[in-house]
Amino acid sequence: MPCPRPRSGLPATCGSLKVYALADLRMTNRRVRSALLWGLFAILCLSSTGSEQVADYALLNGRVVTMIDEGDVHEAIAIAGNRILYVGTNAEALSYAGPETERIDLAGRAVYPGVIDPHTHLLNDSWNRGLSPIETQDLALRNGITSAANMYTTPELVVSYARMAERGEMRVRFSLYLIFNTSCGEPMGDWYAAYEPLVEIAPRLRIGGVKIFSETSVCGGDRIGISFTEALRPLLSPAGQEWYGAMRPLFSRDELADVIRNASRRGFPVAIHAIGDGGVQVSIDAIEDALDGEPNVLRHAVLHNLFLRDDLLSRYERLGIVAAIESMSSCFASFYRDLLPLEYKHIVRRWADLVATGAHVTANSDWPWCAEEAISPLFRLQALMVPENRSGSYEAWEPCGLLPEDQLLTAWQGLRMMTVEAACMLHCEDELGTLEAGKLADLIVLSADPLSIDPYRLADIEVLLTMVDGEVEWRHDI
Repeated sequence: MPCPRPRSGLPATCGSLKVYALADLRMTNRRVRSALLWGLFAILCLSSTGSEQVADYALLNGRVVTMIDEGDVHEAIAIAGNRILYVGTNAEALSYAGPETERIDLAGRAVYPGVIDPHTHLLNDSWNRGLSPIETQDLALRNGITSAANMYTTPELVVSYARMAERGEMRVRFSLYLIFNTSCGEPMGDWYAAYEPLVEIAPRLRIGGVKIFSETSVCGGDRIGISFTEALRPLLSPAGQEWYGAMRPLFSRDELADVIRNASRRGFPVAIHAIGDGGVQVSIDAIEDALDGEPNVLRHAVLHNLFLRDDLLSRYERLGIVAAIESMSSCFASFYRDLLPLEYKHIVRRWADLVATGAHVTANSDWPWCAEEAISPLFRLQALMVPENRSGSYEAWEPCGLLPEDQLLTAWQGLRMMTVEAACMLHCEDELGTLEAGKLADLIVLSADPLSIDPYRLADIEVLLTMVDGEVEWRHDI
């Protein structure tokens, strides 16, 4: 299922149009702002007319994997300013080179679109790993992440991150999701309405959407309040009953639908935290009610999606709901499966089943709240492809069962989830997610091609170069 085109009038501001109002960070006059944006766009277009562009970088003799179609691989890519100038042959790429062009011999190495991680806490929970937000960005860039959604942003943090961006401290592109309620369920209200949705408010910093918790999370002794439906709750194991038996979703179907409607009227996509089948069901039901038969042009998303009953699967594609999932080690998945009787164990971690429906499915890290290694997209890709635990973070849980073979994915599927599908969720597909002339120059160079390597060696692949906006933000041995 292709990513739907943006709705009419929806700005595609993943870095192309930079008009900021940082005095109070509020976009109060939409008509004036729209005129400014389109006026600036016209000026930029006119100023470039008739000028022959010269590449700043020419990356040659490699495997440039565009991620447009499987097998669409080229040998060179040229970059001018913050845009991709050309993808194709060495000879043609060199025709754009000038005396100042840096020529990089890839020597057969692979070039991919920069990885987009649509569910992280790189900024707000950096302290959890003893790092500053600047340090976690460096960690992300070393691992090939060029764009990310920060999925928990309070009013104070919006201002703090905008100040960071104005100081030039945003090296990764960030979409901020503004919280409607806290992880313990405390309502924050519609404070997010002071901002314009899907608009860049500072360099490499934009408003992405609204984060809603349908269940509590990391609240009270790090307890995660997974909620199950009346059908499954009595069937939980004694351990499951002890931990989750009393948990209920934070909203009724009608209450959550009203929250989504209010966000939608203002143009905000929502991303809803939902792990148990109770949280997932109320989220899907509420999105369907809020849509009221209309297409899901805002691409409302459900996060985690860990317990999916058979009757829930097909509703993602039918309603256009984006499913954001994180790779999970077989130990962790086994733990959750052990909460259920045999006939229901299959509903845990149904990634292949979900992809097979044709729904939009993205692969994210939820870092740092998952495995420590989840910061690496290559580790997460491996976790989608191999059945046994490869995570040192879960070694203490060994031995544990294998992931079901029928729920493993291919490298192509996993990589699409981290690039094309992630760009779709964040409304950035016109600018990011594939390597095409005219798109933003966010890319990575890898020591080997994930599409042609043994899945058990994926974690051995090194990120040699990470480029954001045509600027090299990380470089190693190339």
